Amino acid sequence: MSERIDRRIRGDRVVVAIIIVLAACASAALYVWSTRDVPVPSSKPGVQERTPQTQPSAADAQLAVTLYYPSGDALTAVQSAVNRQSDTQSQAKAVVAALFADQRAGQVAVLRDVRPAAFYLDSSGTASIDLSTAQQREVRASAEEELAAIYAVVDTLTRNFAEIKQVRFLLNGKEVQTLAGHVDVTSVFHERTDLIRQ
Repeated sequence: MSERIDRRIRGDRVVVAIIIVLAACASAALYVWSTRDVPVPSSKPGVQERTPQTQPSAADAQLAVTLYYPSGDALTAVQSAVNRQSDTQSQAKAVVAALFADQRAGQVAVLRDVRPAAFYLDSSGTASIDLSTAQQREVRASAEEELAAIYAVVDTLTRNFAEIKQVRFLLNGKEVQTLAGHVDVTSVFHERTDLIRQ
């Protein structure tokens, strides 16, 4: 065998030996790193550790909301609390129920004899509220009062829920032209902050 070939074989053996040693070192380092004990940081005196919060039951938890009530041709904000629900649609339905259950809603001619019968929220952010009446009714209200009553519902929903972008109204499961003879409710309504009294 020639001397040149012999040197090349010895050089290849040295390279292979170096690669084997490096692979063994890397494996050992990886093993040591993966099995090491990670020290738990000790809590400092006076600092309370955070514990994972468990989801309270819907009956026990309260959610702070702002309800908007018509006051003449404007809206007045009132802080309230409702039971926390498991999803946005159920939560929004509970907020609407609270709005209509309050005596302030009963003082508004447009809202006096109606109650929320059903509530739907679609993936585009459109909330549909179906209002029900027990009987045929004649509502005596000005256009401004009707508009304020509509936006009491709209602003209560859109300002409490980022997921709700617009609101549409049904009456007894059907589309109607108006709730009190002035405002067309066949299209959707968006938030209007200019009606809120500061």
